[in-house]
Amino acid sequence: MNDERFSAYMALDGVHLDGLIGSAGVLRFDWPEKKTYIQHFEGISAAHNVSVAHNGQLALLGNFSQQIVLLDISKPENIRIVGRQSAMYFAESAYRLRSNTHHLWYADNTHFIGAIGDHIYRFDVDDLKAPENLGPHRLENAHELRWDASHRYVFIGDLGPERFDVRQICVFDLEEPDPQKRARIIRVQNNVWHNCVHPTKPLGYAFTYSFITDNEDYVAWSPGYVREYIYEVDLPTAKIVRTWSCGAEFPAHLNSDVEVTADDHLYIASGGSHTVVDIPLDTFDKAHVVPTMPSLFQRFIQWPKRGKNLLGALSRKSIPNAMHFILQTLEVTGGRVADGVYATRASPGGGYIVAGSRGYNTIVVYDRATMKKVYSKVLPFRRDVYGKSPHYRLGWRGHHLGIHHSEIVGR
Repeated sequence: MNDERFSAYMALDGVHLDGLIGSAGVLRFDWPEKKTYIQHFEGISAAHNVSVAHNGQLALLGNFSQQIVLLDISKPENIRIVGRQSAMYFAESAYRLRSNTHHLWYADNTHFIGAIGDHIYRFDVDDLKAPENLGPHRLENAHELRWDASHRYVFIGDLGPERFDVRQICVFDLEEPDPQKRARIIRVQNNVWHNCVHPTKPLGYAFTYSFITDNEDYVAWSPGYVREYIYEVDLPTAKIVRTWSCGAEFPAHLNSDVEVTADDHLYIASGGSHTVVDIPLDTFDKAHVVPTMPSLFQRFIQWPKRGKNLLGALSRKSIPNAMHFILQTLEVTGGRVADGVYATRASPGGGYIVAGSRGYNTIVVYDRATMKKVYSKVLPFRRDVYGKSPHYRLGWRGHHLGIHHSEIVGR
């Protein structure tokens, strides 16, 4: 163990199968103290991503409930909401998954960028009702936003609309004089929800997120057991310069957190396949796959809690009519019922990888040089109630917290 000190923040989206219909909370994990702080919020649903300001005092809780949620995170034992604004004030939406889920902070800790409706906006934390419209993004449903080291190019993934498939990404040039021309669209082979950028070079990386559905129903979808892609994009020209692809059997399905380190390693959290994947960018070919699961004993004693995931899966598809969907899901997950790894970040000093398993409710710390496990913790299962009403009790066994996207800041 080295002397790094950092805090990992993870969005908590509750007990449901895919994290798109659950509750809203935040987890903070401090290293090397190995201490966790957990806070849930009422009136907000489907927390998805935590974006931490540069000063480490404020954060934005991206969510699927069409709300801008500003948090004071200066006291980990008392993370609280200090600003809240309905995104429907700026753009009405008839689709529950069209929401501001990811944000970008400026260095002044006062301004941030977010996507609402058809446009990209710049907000001021002191006046959330009066953002500056930076122009249309030209996507159906802007999802993850990342910008390069110069803060000129915003790289954007597309979650897609409710009733048809979309396969595109966007490079948004903040220095283009005409706001109507800032967005440049790139067509790709499959849906791209998540992306990342190189920390020093004007390069972006986009990851296909493959799913299948019946009758253009993109609410009750299932994982697609198909080939996946990673695209390396030159941001100034908005051109794909390199492509990585894998066979369907490669365990990197349903990516969530993705990140490039300064020494040119690409890390992927696989929400479907229960792995952390490390791809060296110098060759962009071979990969190191690390299965991320608790011990057999922990998985065994957690089995009753997996019932919620199983119920969620069976609620989506009729077994007699959708066996092909069920079989593809089992191929993706390796036969497991639980969700996989949704949080994966390298520590600021580069010594560690911190991963969060959504379904198994665990945090794992790896030594990044060897990818050997140095710490693992099963998180407390949630047993609280909404409004202390017995009608909303989550059950005496409790349910997993629902780890989703994460961010790590040094201390």
